[in-house]
Amino acid sequence: MSPSGELNANVAAHVRLPSLQCDAGEPQLARSLRAQRAALDASVRDAAQALGYYQTLTEYSLSAADEPSNTDDCWTLTLQIEPGIATLVESVEVSILAQPELFGPTLATLPLVAQTQLNHANYESSKALLLSRALELGFLDARFVESILAIDPSLHSASATLALDPGERYRFGSTQFDTGGPLSQGFVQQFQGFEEGDFYSPNRLLELRRALNDSQYFAGVSVSPQIDSAQDFTVPINVTLTPRPRRIYEYGAGLTTDSGPRLSANYEDRFRNPSGHRFDANALLSQVQQSLDADYTIPLANPTTENLRVSMGVLQENTATYDSLSFRSSVAYTFVNRSQWRQSFFANFRHDEFTLNGNTETSDLLIPGLSLTKTQADDALLPSRGWHLFAQIRGAEKTLLASESFLQLNLSGKWIAPLGRARLLSRFELGTTLVSDIGELPTSIQYFTGGDQSVRGYDYKSLGTATADALIVGGKHLTVASLEVDFPVSDKWRLAAFVDAGSAFDAFDALSLSRSAGLGFRWVSPIGPVRLDFAHPFDSDESFRFHLTMGPDL
Repeated sequence: MSPSGELNANVAAHVRLPSLQCDAGEPQLARSLRAQRAALDASVRDAAQALGYYQTLTEYSLSAADEPSNTDDCWTLTLQIEPGIATLVESVEVSILAQPELFGPTLATLPLVAQTQLNHANYESSKALLLSRALELGFLDARFVESILAIDPSLHSASATLALDPGERYRFGSTQFDTGGPLSQGFVQQFQGFEEGDFYSPNRLLELRRALNDSQYFAGVSVSPQIDSAQDFTVPINVTLTPRPRRIYEYGAGLTTDSGPRLSANYEDRFRNPSGHRFDANALLSQVQQSLDADYTIPLANPTTENLRVSMGVLQENTATYDSLSFRSSVAYTFVNRSQWRQSFFANFRHDEFTLNGNTETSDLLIPGLSLTKTQADDALLPSRGWHLFAQIRGAEKTLLASESFLQLNLSGKWIAPLGRARLLSRFELGTTLVSDIGELPTSIQYFTGGDQSVRGYDYKSLGTATADALIVGGKHLTVASLEVDFPVSDKWRLAAFVDAGSAFDAFDALSLSRSAGLGFRWVSPIGPVRLDFAHPFDSDESFRFHLTMGPDL
C-alpha cells in the first residue's frame, strides 16, 4: 500500500461519522460538524501521527450519500487531508544488557529500522518481539530499562532507544505427571523432550503438549508451568492427563468403484499395559477384497517417533485379472530420522496362493526391506500446497526361506500447488523388479495398474503385460502419472479435470502407456474430499467409467 493509501486506511479506521437523521437540514449539518470538529481532529491526528505525520491539515464536509442502503449511511463525510512531511527515523539504538548473542536473529529482523518513515506500530512491534524472544529463552524477568521514542516534529525526525535487561535465565524444575489412568509415570515421562535443569522454554512445553495430544492416549492434556512457585530461578511443571477410553469398537460401510460396496470393523485396545502397548484388529469385506489384520505396537524410547510393530493378516483378492489368497506376518521397526522422514526397517513372511489365467501357483517368501515416507501440507484435509513421497526397497533370497529370489524398488509421490483460485494436483508411481521370471512371484508383488487410485477409466488392476495369447499377466516394471486441476464452484463443491497414464510392462522398449482423461466433482466433507470422476479410457472399448473415492488428498 502506498503511503497515502496507508494513511487513508488508518484515518478511515479511526474516524466515525457524526450521528444524524436522514432528514436533517443544512443548518443542523453545519452545527453537528462544528460540535464534532474537536473529536474529528483528534481522530485524524492520532491516525496520522501513528504513521509519522505530525503536521496534518484537514478540511471536512458532510453531504448526502448517492445511494443510501439504510438510515445508517445516508450521509457521507469527506476529509481532505494534507499530511505534510513524514517524520524520518534518524537513528535506532538497541542494546541487550546480558547474553546479547542469544538475541542476534531477532535483532536482525526488527521492523524498526533507521532511515525509514516513522511508524509507531513498528516501534511497539520491536519491543514485543524482543520481550517474546526473552520469554522464549527463559528470561522471565526481562524488562526494558530504557525505551524512548524521541520525536522532533519541527525537524521531521525521530530517534529510538531500547535497552533490554533480560535478568536471570530460568531453568526447568521437576515435572509432575498426573496420568489419571493406567499408563505408568515412567512411560508418560518418555514424551518429555526436556530434563530438569534445562533452560526454561515455553516452546518446549508446547512440544510436550502436542506430543501428548498426538499420542492418541489422552482426551485432555494440561501442561502448566508453576511460575509463581519458582524458586532459585527454576520453574516446576505440572502435567494433568485425562485418558481416552481404553477399548474402541468401530463399524462402517462404504463404496468405491474399485471394490464395490464394503463393510469394515475395527477394534482398538489403547492400553494393553502401563507401558502403552496397543492392539488393533481390522476386518474388511467387499466384492473384490476380504481381509483380516491384527497389529501389536510397542512404543520405544521416544514413543512419539519410535515403535516396534508385530503384524499378522490374511488378504483375499478377486479381481478381473487374478485371484489371490495371502497369509502374512511381519515385524517392523519405525522411527522418525533427523530429517523428519519416517523410516521403517521390516521383515515380512508371506504365503501366497494365486491363480492367473487359469494357472495356480503357491509361493513362500521372507521379504526384508526398508521404506521412507514424508508428508508436508498446509492443511490436513484440503491442502492448497503440499507433497508426499514414499520410497521402498525390498527383496527375497532363495537361501533365506524363500521360494524365489527378487529385488524390488518402488517410488511414489504426490504434489499439490496453488494455481490462482484452483489447485494443481499431480502424482506418480514408479517401480522395477529384478527377477528372472516375474510369473513365479505372487500377484501381490507383480505390477498391475488401473483403478481409482491409478489410471482412471480402467478396471481395478486390469492393466498389465499382454502375452502372445492376449492374456494379461503382471509386469516387472511400473509407471503411472496423473495431472489434475480442480477449482471451487462453492464453499463445499469443486470441479476437476484430469489426465492419467500408466503401464505395467516387462521390457522398456515395449512400454505402451494406457491413457485416460475426464472430469470430476469434489464434495469437501469433514473427512476430506469425496470424489466422483467420469473417466474416458483411450485404449479400451468402454466409453467412460465412474470412479468414487474419498479421503485426504495427501
